Amino acid sequence: MTKDSEQKEIIPLFPLPSSVFYPGTPLPLHIFEPRYRQMTTDALEGERKIGMVLLKPDWEATYFDRPELYTIGCVGSIEKEIRHPNGKFNFTLVGLRRFRILKELDGKPYRRAEIKLLEELNEQEIGEEPNVTRDGLIGLYREFISLIPQGNSLKEEPDWNLGDKLSQFIDRFAYRMDLNLEQKQTFLEEQDVFRRAKFLQDFIKMKLDLIHLSKTRNVNPDSACWN
Repeated sequence: MTKDSEQKEIIPLFPLPSSVFYPGTPLPLHIFEPRYRQMTTDALEGERKIGMVLLKPDWEATYFDRPELYTIGCVGSIEKEIRHPNGKFNFTLVGLRRFRILKELDGKPYRRAEIKLLEELNEQEIGEEPNVTRDGLIGLYREFISLIPQGNSLKEEPDWNLGDKLSQFIDRFAYRMDLNLEQKQTFLEEQDVFRRAKFLQDFIKMKLDLIHLSKTRNVNPDSACWN
């Protein structure tokens, strides 16, 4: 097999209107619709993989058919599954890889697709030596939380052991940030690890600018910065 063919898979798709997740991060799911109960059963009997994709706006009119999807998603592995007596499921999906939908396939009550797994560009190993990108993000975040009022849950510094690769660190770092849905999808679609880091740096700098602006105008910054 060629390297290109080895990067292609057929996976079930689970489209949702408000969920975007990244490799290395957990996504708890409750499965209750019959088609997705079948999807879960099939996945558990197979490779235990499901691809999460975001529905495009105005999905409501065709939700039970085939509403439009974004073409970039994240495939995850099912862990800690619980099957209830009524056929519903609870499980945690743990992100594995970004993917691009090549084409959708028929033959099942749920959606499936042939996908291409996406490579991480500008990947780096993280060891004991300083890493400019990683350390720069940590420094910016520390500056941000130093300005958070006492008593706020975000005040506590997180554990920075977020993986041995820069892509893992960046994706898990993003998981902690309060990005909106559009920002999450934009972040997911970026294969270049350095550009994802820049995206997060700009996001934190925006928050810092809002804080400093609010102080000069004597405005409570809570709604813009801490939530």
